[in-house]
Amino acid sequence: MTFTHDFPDCRVPDGTAAGIRALLDAVREGRVEDLPKLVGALTDAERRKALPVLKQWRKVTPRSWRGEGYLLVRQGLLLGGAGCCTGAAAAAQWLTSRDLWWAGHEDPGAVVGVLGDRAPDWLAEVARRLAERRAIGRWEYRLIKRLSLLAGCEPPMTDSFVLGWERDIPERGRTIEEKLRDDPFLKAAVPRLFEVDEAGSDFQYTWDTDPGWPDALAALAREGLLSRETLVEGCLSRLLRGGRLGIVKGFLALLTALDLTVDDRAARPLTWVRMLSSGHPLAAARAQETLAELDEAGRLETEHLVEASRAALFRTEKKIVRAQLAMLDKAIKRDRSLTDELLPVAVEAFGHEEHSLQDKALALAVRHRKHAGDAVLAELAGSAELLLPDLRRRATEKFGSVVAAEEADPPSAEAGETLPPVPGPERLDPAPLAPAELAEEVAALLRGKGTPAQEERALNSLVVHAHADLAGLRAALEPVVAAHRQPASWLSESVFAQALEAVVMFVMGEAAKEKTRTLRIQSGLGALRFRFQEYQCPHTAIWSVCLSRAAEIGARLELGAPLPFLLATPTWTTGSIDPSELAARLAAYEDSGTEPGPSDLTQALLRLDREVPPEARAAADRLTSPAGKRLAAWLASGGLPDPVLSRERERLRLRTPRPGVLVRAEALPGHGYHPEPFRSLLGAHDPVGSPCKCGDEGQCSPQALALLPQHREIIAARMLSTFAALAESDQLGRGVPVLPALAESGGPAGAATHLLVAYGLGARRFEEQLFAVDAMLVLAARGQLDAEALGLDIAELTSLRRLKPKRVVAALQEATRTGAYATVWTVLSGALPRLLAQDPSPADGALLALAADCAERSGARGAIPEIDELAARRGSSQLIKQGRRLRAALSRDTC
Repeated sequence: MTFTHDFPDCRVPDGTAAGIRALLDAVREGRVEDLPKLVGALTDAERRKALPVLKQWRKVTPRSWRGEGYLLVRQGLLLGGAGCCTGAAAAAQWLTSRDLWWAGHEDPGAVVGVLGDRAPDWLAEVARRLAERRAIGRWEYRLIKRLSLLAGCEPPMTDSFVLGWERDIPERGRTIEEKLRDDPFLKAAVPRLFEVDEAGSDFQYTWDTDPGWPDALAALAREGLLSRETLVEGCLSRLLRGGRLGIVKGFLALLTALDLTVDDRAARPLTWVRMLSSGHPLAAARAQETLAELDEAGRLETEHLVEASRAALFRTEKKIVRAQLAMLDKAIKRDRSLTDELLPVAVEAFGHEEHSLQDKALALAVRHRKHAGDAVLAELAGSAELLLPDLRRRATEKFGSVVAAEEADPPSAEAGETLPPVPGPERLDPAPLAPAELAEEVAALLRGKGTPAQEERALNSLVVHAHADLAGLRAALEPVVAAHRQPASWLSESVFAQALEAVVMFVMGEAAKEKTRTLRIQSGLGALRFRFQEYQCPHTAIWSVCLSRAAEIGARLELGAPLPFLLATPTWTTGSIDPSELAARLAAYEDSGTEPGPSDLTQALLRLDREVPPEARAAADRLTSPAGKRLAAWLASGGLPDPVLSRERERLRLRTPRPGVLVRAEALPGHGYHPEPFRSLLGAHDPVGSPCKCGDEGQCSPQALALLPQHREIIAARMLSTFAALAESDQLGRGVPVLPALAESGGPAGAATHLLVAYGLGARRFEEQLFAVDAMLVLAARGQLDAEALGLDIAELTSLRRLKPKRVVAALQEATRTGAYATVWTVLSGALPRLLAQDPSPADGALLALAADCAERSGARGAIPEIDELAARRGSSQLIKQGRRLRAALSRDTC
């Protein structure tokens, strides 16, 4: 096919030799089928002469072309350039260029055609270089395969090539076994499947017409095409390394398909022990089953049973621990002479944090104690100190005086409580950053890497240097701005970083003359004004404040009258401003005759500390400017009042199939006197009765809290909708760092703060629950946590199916590891009555076990009717057992 088009910049140079001209014309006209013959007719010298022309054409040919003809031109460039590269490295680089590789389609035959006349060593080198890339697609894999076969060499078994080989094996119309049997790379590639981390991802799958990879590999091993020993050893070594759940499932399926005999299993006892010790939970369970079968058959040495038990008894999976205790129990029953050797191993589970497992280990010790020697009994007595209090009392009854007597005095709440030190805000250095240091800080902040304090200091430093030495500031920032313009440089999603970028553009004099990537509007100043006034509501107001301040700074720069410094720069890391400091700043403004920016002044007032020393009031009263009088009146009135809040359940809607609990905030008195966006920020917020339609439900970030650092409830209430959704959708990582900042903020910690912590404790990922744990403990250490109210929030959200008890238990258990037993008990004592008043679930047994632990360690006392009712039921489930244990702990005599 010939494609005719006039390319002004794609001309064949005058005087070009006929052979080269024919090749170039074929590329221009999209005659890709002619290229192998035309390339083959050229000498190496002619190919080297043609290559610079093709490189130039590649630069000037638009990448955005569409249509069949344009695609043929790109294919022509791909094939012609590859064929004219005389070096293997250059050819490999040409073939993998991002602007050309897509033109190769799925069939690499055309590329092989233009390279087919090369020496085998040259082809092998190209294949090797292609295979060494970090990732290769299906087309690239097939090209490497064809080149290797053409060169008659062993394929380059890199990690990327092996993954490509694995992806290429499944084929419609043929089973994996059939495809593998005919594959030329079978014996070379299969051993590498056990070495490449991501290999084996599809081993877990089967289809109606194909039993899948495990059966295929096992069948080929039975036929002798593969070594069964290699498969077994490779599979076991891969399982020892662990990995993703799907990969582990796949290799376990292969292990099943290989059908290991008793001799196969017995020949590898240490492998099974190592797998039980450190393998993935599924692999550890399989190893444990294998060891149990060998023990039953008399093929497991006692030393291996001991080693396996010590490995298993402190795994976190309760099922594995229970099974190992059962294995030890059977072994002792089978051979009483092993009692002294195995019983001390079993009681190592006394140190496990799970009460039910301690209980099982104690029952085993009691059952076999009569066959133990005196030395072992003494060892058991010492180990009994690790038991939880109720089990330690039982051990005392069973073992008698050999167990150390329990403390005469029951634990107190003070003894059962260890909280972190109360964090205090750090005072910020008031001096602006030097220009060179400022440039480095801006480069990091533009990518969202920084704290609110760092952003505010950088913003103030930009203003200070723009006022004092604009030319010097621009020279320092030029490298940062140049790098930021590069296509590979991506701006953070944070709107606070976007505002900083706008200020930098204003400083450089570029905001008004170019269409910025961030704002997408021609005028930088007009864009900012549009954005911070757009869709004003309690949510958008959070991010609009920083944009309004940026626009204000930009307006002063464009007028040639930059501010000398900013009024709203925080004094403390929390974002608060010392009232005396603000009075001094306004006095300096008065001395210089500077008019404050309205947004900057309003933000400064909203950041003032609650505690105002008398000297600050006196300094404010001495000010004579309108801004100074406004500060004096603000301090005299007591500043910003606290909001009136109320908790409300969401209504059942299509977008909220599982309603949660949100917080409604009344408008603050006098909010209408503030300019936008502050008016909306301080206005009424009713997420249930009048849900916002802005599409942006608040930024969950420490930067947002720094807007009102002494009134966290106002910001927290506006974050709740987004935060709750993130917690439920496994995307909480975008907002969860706000929780520690929330705990360290100022003002009352009310309903919104406690709900945010409750949602965080139920986050899907454990590492994100830890942020909520930290926030809870900091609030407790500061005396601001209403632990019982937090428990009620947890119970309500659980009843609404917005929280899962299992996740909450995991988070609260982490809090107890710091020693906060009394705090956690108070939280649970608030949650349990409401949870148990409904139909208790098996997961509530874990909550009760944790509550009993905390009650015993903190010395909690007092009856809970719902616990008494549960403990009075018949049955032996963990729920009822732990209910009885908790009732006993709460009713113990304090005398």
